Amino acid sequence: MPNQSHSHRKQLILNMINHLGPISRTELIALTDYRPATVGAIIKELLEKQMILETGYQSAGHGRKRVMLEINKNRLCAIGISFTAKSVIYIVAQINGNILQKSESPIRPSQAKAELAKEITAHVRQLLAAFDGKDIVGIGICNPLYDPTSYQDNHSLSANYTHFNDWIHDGLKPMLEALFDGSVKTFSGVTLPALAEHRFGVAKGAQNFICVELSNGIGASIFCNGTAVAGANGVAGELGHTVIEYNSPVQKLCYCGKPGCVESSTAYPALAADIKAALDRGVFSVLNSYHDRASEITVQEIRRALDEEDRMCMYYVKEAAVRLGVVIANAVNLLNPELIILYGFMLELGDYFLQQLETSIRANVLSLSGNFEIRRSVSLETTMPLGAVAEIFSAYLKIDDYKWIYQLQRSDLEEKMELPGSIPD
Repeated sequence: MPNQSHSHRKQLILNMINHLGPISRTELIALTDYRPATVGAIIKELLEKQMILETGYQSAGHGRKRVMLEINKNRLCAIGISFTAKSVIYIVAQINGNILQKSESPIRPSQAKAELAKEITAHVRQLLAAFDGKDIVGIGICNPLYDPTSYQDNHSLSANYTHFNDWIHDGLKPMLEALFDGSVKTFSGVTLPALAEHRFGVAKGAQNFICVELSNGIGASIFCNGTAVAGANGVAGELGHTVIEYNSPVQKLCYCGKPGCVESSTAYPALAADIKAALDRGVFSVLNSYHDRASEITVQEIRRALDEEDRMCMYYVKEAAVRLGVVIANAVNLLNPELIILYGFMLELGDYFLQQLETSIRANVLSLSGNFEIRRSVSLETTMPLGAVAEIFSAYLKIDDYKWIYQLQRSDLEEKMELPGSIPD
């Protein structure tokens, strides 16, 4: 190994324990080819700093048992912060992605950014105090993704996309750095869903997959050959602006200026608008028995109507699912992923929506690209802050410098090992 410094050896062993743990000293010696005394000294240092734990024993044959080592999940934590159009979401999560606390604070209409920054800083101060017994290794802030429902006609498209981000870099981040002596970093929301799923979620071990957001907007987070893809300008994955109905005579213009964007006809605001227009025309629906016409239609109300097999809601939900299926199939044909992960509040529409969506996807993919799975994210509202936490821990562990470790499997370790008991623990 070219770099034989103590810090390199320590970081290498820490990453091996994080990825392959529980793992014994004997196995670490076999993997690294370091002398037993070197590995023993590093393990002692990591134990004293409470970065790792001795968590049990494993039989090594002939009556001997090896002490097993694991990363200290209960000690190492990070804070993730993300934004919706109406609120700030905070999580405190362990190194394995287990969320210890989730909280939310509102963003008031027309609230001054300086005031909001003070509120966020105060909330983070409370979290740091509440978890004073933990080792908070960093704070990750997700740059807000664009929410079409917050579009302002008097601003340019560029201004609508970036209205929060400059304030986060120049306002909020310095305030948190003054409060917290650890790492405070901001990350692109384009890559965080994929990073969250790869590190903590349903894409563990996958090297090529797409996360598709189904909410007020339609977006994608792309993971290609083991790397999250941000694009040249950091806006890769704008699936919602894929044009699929360019020549439709009734196609309205998208806010981006083009006709036919899938987002303008299939994202939740478009679906709710179609259903509301049908109700206004007098189309029969069970929604009339419980929906307050003066308020917005909620995804839960549509789900209830679908469960009651309401024909009008089934018609519009199927139309949206079919269009979404076409655009997702286009992405599959282009990128050839092994996995598609769905997330966002439209999943609350339930099985009927998901069945129609999967049918449309599979009907429109090239047969050569058809060997892929479709899974639902289990993170939902915490996808973005979990992605920020994943990035904080990646920096803490310097994972980019040790990617080869995360390609190892337990079978690789078994091949490397000599006969049990040949090297003492």
